[in-house]
Amino acid sequence: MPAFVNRERELDRLHELYDSDSAELGVVYGRRRMGKTALVVKSIEDCDDAV
Repeated sequence: MPAFVNRERELDRLHELYDSDSAELGVVYGRRRMGKTALVVKSIEDCDDAV
């Protein structure tokens, strides 16, 4: 499995959404097999209150 690289901008945006005080919707989309699920899992690995 390749390393998780070059996704800092996407991770930063997801963290901004998580830290927001208002209700927001973030849509993660793209071609299949491009790491969308891995991106979301990586973004919540330090969150204690993630479902």
